[in-house]
Amino acid sequence: MNKKIKISLIILLIAFAIIFFMQKVYKTKKIGNNINKSTSDLLEYILNISSYEATAKVTINSNKTSNEYVIKQYYLKPIYSKQIIKEPQSIENLEILHNGKDLSIKNTNLGLSKIYQNYNYINENILWLNYFLDNCNENGYQIEENNEEIIIKNEVKKDKLKGNLYINKKNGLPQKIQILDNSNNTKIYIEYKEIKLNNIRENNIFALKTNDIKNEV
Repeated sequence: MNKKIKISLIILLIAFAIIFFMQKVYKTKKIGNNINKSTSDLLEYILNISSYEATAKVTINSNKTSNEYVIKQYYLKPIYSKQIIKEPQSIENLEILHNGKDLSIKNTNLGLSKIYQNYNYINENILWLNYFLDNCNENGYQIEENNEEIIIKNEVKKDKLKGNLYINKKNGLPQKIQILDNSNNTKIYIEYKEIKLNNIRENNIFALKTNDIKNEV
C-alpha cells in the first residue's frame, strides 16, 4: 500500500469519526440533573421516575364552566402522595395526604382535620403525573417530536380520555399535560410551573399526626 493510499484512508477514517461524533452530539439532550441523555434515554428516565415535587396550574373544563387551580404535589413510589391547594383562595391550604395506608384531609383556614384509616390509594387520577406515566407503561404510548418538545401520547382507557405529555427538550422536564375527550376537546390542562424529579428520598413528608386519627365507617 503506497503512501497516497494510506493518507487517503486516514482522511476517510477521520471524516467518518467526525460525522459519528456530530450525530451523537445532535441526538443528545440535557435532563434535569445535567447528564447528557439521548431522546430514548430521556423517555426511559421520565417513564420510570420514583418521585416528584411539582407546582402546577390546573384548568378543568366542563360543558359550561372552566375552573382554574394552583396545586402543589408530592409523590413517592409506591403510593405516598400529598396535594395542597394554593388557589383559589376559597379552598387555599386544603391538604390531601396519603401515607401509604391512611388518608388525611386538612384545611387550617376552615378548621378541617380528618384522618381516614385504611383508605384506598387516592392518586390514581389524571391530575397526577405518575398516573399518566403508569398508564403509558401499562397500555403503551406514541411519540411525536419537534425542535422543542417530545410529546408522549396515550389513551387513558379507564377514564375514556386521551392524554398528551409535553417534555421540554432543553431541560428534560415535563412542562404540561393535556387531557382530551373523544372529540379532541381539552378537558384538563396541567401546566407545570416548577417540577423536580426523583428528589424525594424519605417518606417523612407524608407522615400523619396520630393524635388526630378518627375511625370512619
